Amino acid sequence: MNMNRVFFLILLIAFLVVPLSINNVNGDGISYFDLVVEISEKLIEDTKIEKKDKISFSEDQKQVINKKLQALINSNNNLFNNFEEIQNENLKEINEYIAINRWEEFSKSNSGVKGIYLSGYHFLKEEKIGPIKDILSNTVVNTIVLDVKTDNGHLLYDSEIPEVEKLKNERIKYDTQTLKSFKEEFNIYLIGRVVAFQDPVFARIYPESAIIDISTSKPYYQDGQYFLDPSDSISREYILNIALEACLLGFDEVQFDYIRYPDTSYRGLVYDEESNFENRTKNINSFLQNATELLHDNGCLASADIFGYVLNSKNDNGIGQYLETIIKSVDFISPMVYPSHYSKGSFGYSYPNNYPYEVVTAALNDGLSRGVQEKSLRPFLQGFWHSSEDVRLNIKAAEDKGLDWIIWNNSSVYQSDYFSKINS
Repeated sequence: MNMNRVFFLILLIAFLVVPLSINNVNGDGISYFDLVVEISEKLIEDTKIEKKDKISFSEDQKQVINKKLQALINSNNNLFNNFEEIQNENLKEINEYIAINRWEEFSKSNSGVKGIYLSGYHFLKEEKIGPIKDILSNTVVNTIVLDVKTDNGHLLYDSEIPEVEKLKNERIKYDTQTLKSFKEEFNIYLIGRVVAFQDPVFARIYPESAIIDISTSKPYYQDGQYFLDPSDSISREYILNIALEACLLGFDEVQFDYIRYPDTSYRGLVYDEESNFENRTKNINSFLQNATELLHDNGCLASADIFGYVLNSKNDNGIGQYLETIIKSVDFISPMVYPSHYSKGSFGYSYPNNYPYEVVTAALNDGLSRGVQEKSLRPFLQGFWHSSEDVRLNIKAAEDKGLDWIIWNNSSVYQSDYFSKINS
């Protein structure tokens, strides 16, 4: 064995010891490659090629080798310790890119997201899901919004979240394979709806995380709804964990509903943090920012349902939804611009519900005029208390603005002719 072979042996060892593919220069400015080259050059310079049966080094050569290899080992300690962290950060960036690219490609190939809401309770009911499948097969509808966590506080999948054992709130309707088959059969974009800060089950079992009514010292109750405290860390973490599980189940996007404080003028409510504009908007937006980052890291996008009047209002109306801040916290907002929900005189109409095209157009104009980008504005449109023609006019108003859309009907009932051309 000659010294050339020795040189290559040492070079091989150095390459095995040093993860050159990760980073050629460590935090101390030491180039791993240069070190290896320096070793090899020193050996070549100081060594006469001789044929020998065994390898031998001079004391000077041994000192050079030991010194350089020790420098390599020492300089890599931090790199080895941080390797997993580096890899995780790289994976997060890849997952975010995949999520965004998946939506962009789907939107491009399908002329945008055109969706309908499907109650999770109806997912296994043939009389409900049958007509939905017909619509997916025979109309432009290409997106389903499906409950993950419902208004009743139920989870519609098998959850691993610790609190669930005590809450006993699982009402399992689907799993990963079920969702995958559903998506692939109809080539759809699948959005998971998570009802956030309205939860009667969690509020009753964990009252310390709920908004408290000072007159009863119990969780605040409003028209059958119990609200969690958006400033409470336990309630926030619980909802974030649900969102993460939804993403890992196979949803493309997680949509947060009831992402707000209760809409009431009642003053006798107790929160972890005082309810004022600064705290409300901070808590709603920080939660959404955390959720969006978490979902992006795991390959999903994030959206939020908001009241329709948020597009027009210049304050948060006591609920923490302020347009200029909330739009920066998620990928999409879905304002509920239902004509029936606007009060008499809105946009100049005595009966707004009778003017679906005009009211939806005016509402969307308010949002667009305040700088909301078209791709981020995906309204919920009215699929109830309207004729087929009225629903089509809702859709036309959104599409005339170049926007995607979702139709809401709490009963999961839609007519195929909602999605036909407008009568001339």
